[in-house]
Order: sequence, then structure tokens, then C-alpha cells
Amino acid sequence: MILIEQIRSLALSFLYGMFFAFSYKINYKYLYSNSVFFKLILIFLFMLDHILLYFILISKINNGIIHIYFLLIFIFGILFYIYLFDKQTLNKIDLDFLK
Repeated sequence: MILIEQIRSLALSFLYGMFFAFSYKINYKYLYSNSVFFKLILIFLFMLDHILLYFILISKINNGIIHIYFLLIFIFGILFYIYLFDKQTLNKIDLDFLK
């Protein structure tokens, strides 16, 4: 794999990690409903959709080769989204800024 493909794959993994955290936050109330059967089906479909979409996107860039550092950057994208865009974190940042 050439360098530009790796950079694109890393950027995609990071951005997709942020997208995953965003869509998880939006669908949280549906994923953790009261019905156990409904919850299991929704979690399964949510994860399946995201896995397939990530694999399709990564296959467009580098023929579907997934390395461990792509998954680490994906997790870093999730953590970055939580740190920057979570309301509780924003409140902590705003309070630190005002001090």
C-alpha cells in the first residue's frame, strides 16, 4: 500500500470514528429501550450497518485492507468527538475558560 492510500485510510478511520460516535449519540435512546428483544435487534442492526459502511468505504480507498492502526485511529476519532462535542465536556471547557 502506498503512502497516500495509508494517509487517506487513516483520515477516513478518524472521521468515521467521529461519525460513529455522533450516530451512536443520536440513536442512544432507541438502542437502550425497555424491550430486550427490540434492543438486541437494534444494536445488531446498528453495528452491522456501521461495519458494512466502514468496510465499503475502506475498500474504495485501499481494496479493503484493514490494519490494526486503522482501528486505533477509529477509536481515537471516537474519543476526539466525545472530548470536543459532548455537552458535559463543553460545559467543563467553558467553565475552565471563564476562570
